[in-house]
Amino acid sequence: MGTSDRGAALVDVLAATGLGLVMAAVAVPVVGATLDREQVVVGTQYLASAVQRARLESLKRAAVVAVRVELMDGRTAVQLFTDGNGNGVLQRDIDRRIDPPLTGREWLDEHGREVSLRINQPVTDVAGATALEAGDDPLRIGNTSLVSFSPLGSSTSGTMYVAARRGPQMAIRIYGATGRMRVLMFDAQARQWRP
Repeated sequence: MGTSDRGAALVDVLAATGLGLVMAAVAVPVVGATLDREQVVVGTQYLASAVQRARLESLKRAAVVAVRVELMDGRTAVQLFTDGNGNGVLQRDIDRRIDPPLTGREWLDEHGREVSLRINQPVTDVAGATALEAGDDPLRIGNTSLVSFSPLGSSTSGTMYVAARRGPQMAIRIYGATGRMRVLMFDAQARQWRP
């Protein structure tokens, strides 16, 4: 019996192990980046669905309905409220329990790991050519944390920027006149927002 009949030589085992380690080292960042992207997409879609639900509830109830998005210690809380006294959904009326909640408070990062209202990289503002930097205010809907929808179809206009600590930057753009919205992802290479 020759040496080639006994099995793999130590050199062959080391070469195969080395090749396996190189392939794993190449695959881990790719898989990690894909998981980061999917987490951000899922979290953004959840927030977009809450906004859409507020719009539909407003039409169904023939009353103003709002989504409140709050940043709390790096996390984003989402909750729906309805107008209880005919003057729209206002934070002071929520505090006084005049505008009642339609849903419990939910956390965005429970739907997408580490996903929050956040700007995690330099981007251009969806609404124009203004440059935004990582860490800038991700909630651009005026001086409130409420996105309100009227039964006539109009809404608060603005943009909510959503991201994890790393990975893609996404945005939910709300058009006030129509109450419609678009979910966009920033293409860092082309420096453009894409649907």
